[in-house]
Amino acid sequence: MPDMFNSNKTLAVLACISLLVAACGTGDGGSTTTQSEPTTTTAESTTTSTETSGIVPGENAEVDAIVAVYSVVFDSTTSFEEKSALIDDPAGLEDTVAAYEATGASVGGVTAEPTAVAVNGAMADVVYTLFFSGNPTYPDLDGTAVLTDDGWQVTREMFCSVMASARSACPTG
Repeated sequence: MPDMFNSNKTLAVLACISLLVAACGTGDGGSTTTQSEPTTTTAESTTTSTETSGIVPGENAEVDAIVAVYSVVFDSTTSFEEKSALIDDPAGLEDTVAAYEATGASVGGVTAEPTAVAVNGAMADVVYTLFFSGNPTYPDLDGTAVLTDDGWQVTREMFCSVMASARSACPTG
């Protein structure tokens, strides 16, 4: 039975390779067109993804500011000094940020990318994806931002919630 399973598996792999070779063409003049079509499809998919997210850079200054806040605050390579201006009440979070940097280094870096922002006065609901090593690892997470006298910021509670998930808990008390 194991030999039959391996031969079926080999046949399946060969069939996939055959389909792939047929789809890519034989190297004649037609293969250039076939190869350029996936690139076009990929570009269209990227555009569709951006349109689906509802975020168009440069279209809304408040949304752009919130995207920038999330990009800095949840990037494991940015320093406490960079983050602190974007966190409402950052006092005492230096060790948390240092732990987050170490966590990020262990997974090839952590970044965040908002995919939807809904501004309602001085509050904003944010849907974002966390990336580990450039790969979307945790999509469709819910977050918030708040408009303060210093501009758009992430609340300490929101920041600490993400840090706790990254095993870099904020100090209590």
